[in-house]
Amino acid sequence: MEGKKILVVEDDQSWARLMEIMLGGRGVKVVLCPSPLNAVELAKRIHPDLVVLDIHLPRFSGIWVLRRLRQAEETRGIPVLVSSILSSERRIRQLEKMGRTYFVPKSKGFGALLDRIEEIIGGSVR
Repeated sequence: MEGKKILVVEDDQSWARLMEIMLGGRGVKVVLCPSPLNAVELAKRIHPDLVVLDIHLPRFSGIWVLRRLRQAEETRGIPVLVSSILSSERRIRQLEKMGRTYFVPKSKGFGALLDRIEEIIGGSVR
C-alpha cells in the first residue's frame, strides 16, 4: 500500500483524522476533504487510487458526490469505498450499481475499513 493515495471525503473530523493517522503511518498519502462541494474537483486534481466516502455530509450527500465522480471522465474509474452508518440493503445495491463502488458500515469498526481498503487497492494496511 505504500505510495498509494487515498482521498477521504468525511465531515467527522475524528474519524477522518484516525484514517489519516492509521493509513499515513503505513506509507499511504491521505488527503482529507470535509466538503462534498470540493470532493470531485480535488479527485480530478490529485488522481487518488481510492476515494473513501461518507454518505451523510453537510449540504450535499455522498450519493451526490458519487454521481458526479461517475459522470466525470477523469474520475469515472476511481474505486470508491462508501463508509457510512447507513447500511440498508436497498441503498447498498444502489451504490454497487454505480460501478467500482464498495461498502463497509462504520458500525463494523476501523479494522473492517482497513481490511476492505486492502482488498480494493492491495497491500497490507494492518
